[in-house]
Amino acid sequence: MARPVPTAQIISVIAGVTKSTVSRALQGDERISLETRQRILKIAEKVGYTPNAVARSLTTKQSGIIGYAIGQTENVFFQEQLERISLIAHERNARLMLFSIPDGQNVTDVLPVMLQYRLDGCIVIASVPITAGAVEKCMRYRMPLVLLNRIGPKTGASSVLCDNVGGARDIVRFLLASDHSRIAYIGGRPGSAISQDRERGMREAFDTAGEKLYDERVGHFTFEGGRQAARELMSTKARPDAIFAANDLMAFGAIDAVKEIGLRIPEDVSVVGFDGARAGAWPAYNLTTMVQPVESMFTTAIEFVERQRIEPLRPPETVYIAPQFLQRGSSRLPKARTPGFVGSPEPIRKKGR
Repeated sequence: MARPVPTAQIISVIAGVTKSTVSRALQGDERISLETRQRILKIAEKVGYTPNAVARSLTTKQSGIIGYAIGQTENVFFQEQLERISLIAHERNARLMLFSIPDGQNVTDVLPVMLQYRLDGCIVIASVPITAGAVEKCMRYRMPLVLLNRIGPKTGASSVLCDNVGGARDIVRFLLASDHSRIAYIGGRPGSAISQDRERGMREAFDTAGEKLYDERVGHFTFEGGRQAARELMSTKARPDAIFAANDLMAFGAIDAVKEIGLRIPEDVSVVGFDGARAGAWPAYNLTTMVQPVESMFTTAIEFVERQRIEPLRPPETVYIAPQFLQRGSSRLPKARTPGFVGSPEPIRKKGR
């Protein structure tokens, strides 16, 4: 016969104390004498006892689990994000539960499962559709919701965003300062909040400088989309001398397309991306990019979850965090340093809703 699963009740019988005494001792409660605590810990180790997280969550009203909802994407940057947020959650004694949202679905479709697990909260990235009704239901069930890189429905969700507008604006300023006169832009997925913000920052920079965007294409945030867009740009009579791609994956495709026709990077064409994907450091790309402040964004998002668990009526917050410009070999250097954007990021800017 299978041996019974060790429980606090079994330990209490062996130790000759109450079950509540065992629970307090295992939690290090100093109201239980040191001698009794040590004796109970030895018994627990001997019988192979491990705490039941589900049972504990029923008492504490906290599961220690934070949901992370992502869409289906080929972008390796989102895979890197998953690794980073898992480590940050672990450092804060929480665990991450991944929810992959298929194309054509939104958070509402997986909400019943999320609520079954009594999550302490959920973080939803920008590519995952979400409705005001889903946000309201999460708030009704006391499950804080934090949105990454977008402003959510006007209900109770907090938002943590990279300053995509400012980052895109600074990339254009950098390219203009590097003496480029024919700057092309490869945009992301139409309708995407990130794509719209980066395009807005790009256009603002040209308007402020009194310059015009030379050409543009749409790459849908994919590698192949970026490569095809760059092929089209390079097939024109007067080719661009710089390409700003709205994410790194499209920039990788653009670099490959430029090299396919025998042009040099950055001597003939500069290429700049946005995100800070690790592959950007590979020698084949050596990509100049605007790095999203992922660690700061994730840490802030988890802090929002924790605070709203303690204060359910706390007003939602919106935070913008400045990205960091990273100069590598895919772009020419400015003739003179352009002040105000290459260096340390700006302070975090907060606003309420």
